Formats: sequence, structure tokens, C-alpha cells
Amino acid sequence: MAVRPQRRTPTYAVNSVDKALRLLQILRDVGEIRVKEAAQELGASPSTVHRLMSMLVFRGFAQQDESHTYLPGPALAVPVVRLPGTRDLHAIAKPHLRDLRDAVGETAYGWILTGRLVRCILTVAASSNSAAGDRHGFTIPAEISAAGQAMLAALPDEEVEALFASGETGDSLGREAYARLRLRLEQVRSLGYSLLEVESGLVSVAVPLRRSGAHPPTSVSISAPSGRGDRARAADTIGRVIAARDAIDRDLALVARDDTRHP
Repeated sequence: MAVRPQRRTPTYAVNSVDKALRLLQILRDVGEIRVKEAAQELGASPSTVHRLMSMLVFRGFAQQDESHTYLPGPALAVPVVRLPGTRDLHAIAKPHLRDLRDAVGETAYGWILTGRLVRCILTVAASSNSAAGDRHGFTIPAEISAAGQAMLAALPDEEVEALFASGETGDSLGREAYARLRLRLEQVRSLGYSLLEVESGLVSVAVPLRRSGAHPPTSVSISAPSGRGDRARAADTIGRVIAARDAIDRDLALVARDDTRHP
């Protein structure tokens, strides 16, 4: 089906949305921009640009360096998800992640692996003001996230090597960094889950889904503030994350079985 591009300004255009989209175009096409330059380009005040850029940073479409220059964020580089079964995965996982959130009192997430990045496709937020926030749409390097380590540990060694060590992606980790990653993934495989405390002050527990085939590599996780890290590390909490994963696996298997019976 051909898709016709729209070339006229919509009559219902929302000014702030248009400005945010133009900022995205500048980041994509120019590569970097400062608030003052963006304000001149958009004909907007620096404070308006700063607010818009803050949201783009929050959603992963921009990032800021030490000189306060804005650069393209990782979310600009990821491809559109066209993987079979992703819609089913989202619908099936959500109620189980709600149950997980209610059981542990922390925000629960669903993630997929796309190359060397993990992408959050589902957030079920906890109600506490101190709970971890919405990460829907976030992209994070797989090797530094609990969700990514869980998925990488479930892959065959040769696939991990192709991503991080062989240079097939054009950006290998380097021998020492790859050796550390392999050691970490062996630990995750032995435990059956990944537990990681990150610099943002969150403790995350993640487990990979065990189904393969139609679905992309997937993991589910919870994140808790480091002040509640002991609870996140507790065997009961980890067991509940694993139980949620098992329930999602079972429901995905049922959907796959029905699809086979009714093509």
C-alpha cells in the first residue's frame, strides 16, 4: 500500500508539537544545536526551547553534553518495530506486569532487544511518588542494563559475539570490555536473572522470556529506588518477577497454538 506524504501544514497544527518536531529534524539533519541557536531557528524564546528539549531528553530523542550542547539521542537511531508478534506481546504482558507491580509495589517494565540496544515497550508505573518512572520508548545500551543483560544471556554465544566482539556491527566493544561482558552474562545465566544497580540510583531485576521464534528477544523487569534496594533484591521479589515471566510465556504459547490451528 502506497503512503502519500502530507506536504501542507495541517489546519489543526499544534504549535508546541510542531516546534518539538522541528527540533527533532534539526538534531537529525545537523547533529547538534544549542538553545540560543534553536530559539532563533524556531522563532521561540530560549525558555520554550529549553522546556521542549528537556522532554526530548527525557524520552531519549536528545542528549546534552558537558558544554550544554544538545545532540541526537539514542531513540532517534532505532528502527521502527516491525517484528511479528510485538502487538500480542504488549497486550499479553500488560496484565501480568500490573499484577507484578501490585505484588511488589514497584514499577514494572517490558523490553525488547534490537541489535545492541534495548527498547522499553511497556511501563506499568507504581503509584508511589518515589517509584521509578515511565520509560516507555527509552532505548539503552543492552550491556549496561539489567533488561539487556538478561536478554543477552539468553542468546547463543555466537550471537553475542557477533554483536559485541566480532566487529560485524562496525563498533566492537574491545577485548577487555567484551571479556567483562561475557563474565557478567555467565553470572546471569547461572542465576537465571540479572540484578543491577545503576548510576541513576535504581536497582533493577530482569528476567528474559524463554520463548523464541515469532517474538523478538524480550525481558521483563522491575526497578526500585536504591533506598528500597534490599526489597528489590529479596528472594520473594525476584521469585515474583520470574513468576510474571512464566505467566507471560504460557499465554504467548497459547496464542501461538491458536494461530497455528486457525491460520
